[in-house]
Amino acid sequence: MNALPHPVGQKVVCIHAHFPEAALEAFDHLPQQDGVYTIREVFWANEHGTERPMLSVRLTELPPIRQGWGGFSLWRFRLLEDEKEVRRRERVKEKQKSSEPWE
Repeated sequence: MNALPHPVGQKVVCIHAHFPEAALEAFDHLPQQDGVYTIREVFWANEHGTERPMLSVRLTELPPIRQGWGGFSLWRFRLLEDEKEVRRRERVKEKQKSSEPWE
């Protein structure tokens, strides 16, 4: 499993928390925007709506209602360390913009 882009045990940040209502059939609670979660399992599943096979994750903090049932598409998450780096770069960029003299 460590060869996968987001290995089991890795912390991730939810970057897209708009879920179809059908997700509540599999989970009591859904990931929240910018929420931090731990990957419990990575697996292939058909994405809701498109039925295309996608890498999906189960999260330690949000178990499905029934064991082994349901997961979240991996594209909805970013590694926590990657997210911290993106935010750091955005802060540096904003700081540079605000310190540039007006021409």
